[in-house]
Amino acid sequence: MASTARPAGRPRSEEVRDRVIGAAEKLLDESGYLGVTMDEIAVRAKVSKKTLYRWWPHKVAVIADVMVARADVRTVPDLGDTRAELLVVCDYIDDFSRAQDVFSTLCLTEAATEETTVLRSFLDVVLHRRDQARAAVQRGIARGDLPADVDADALLDLWNGFFVYRRSFRPAPVREDTVHQLVDMALAGQVPRLPGQRTDGTTG
Repeated sequence: MASTARPAGRPRSEEVRDRVIGAAEKLLDESGYLGVTMDEIAVRAKVSKKTLYRWWPHKVAVIADVMVARADVRTVPDLGDTRAELLVVCDYIDDFSRAQDVFSTLCLTEAATEETTVLRSFLDVVLHRRDQARAAVQRGIARGDLPADVDADALLDLWNGFFVYRRSFRPAPVREDTVHQLVDMALAGQVPRLPGQRTDGTTG
């Protein structure tokens, strides 16, 4: 199994990195994940294959860096309105889900042979995005708009699953009125609950 650790020695040139990531991103948009090759990345980036392989041991490592570069960790603003903030969360999930076709293909084609550390930096981005969404849910709890025992992670997983399934597997349009209904259901208390004593006095 190939190691993904950075080689010792001279630091990687940021100018070379930018050229490689830019070339890989254009190839990805033009040909899809399966159409990207290390040879073509080297040609377009105007770097030697030796240089390319010195810093990226395989294609999945390059594409993982592309996905990190594309990721946009945006703050969910405190609008003083839980419904508005949750709709912003859904907008961000929708934007993120548009990249999942590539990421899913990457995972499916490489999972059996590549180290999970290849994707660590991308998964760090995912966690930062989750922190922003969870903060909006917690503000909703503090305002009394959401149940105190809402399972925020389960709720966000459900919403992410809806968008990813619609974008990647079905596929089907994501209608604005459906998104509004999902948020309104949460505000009506139709959310996953944490185990233990519920706010309505029942146990779960």
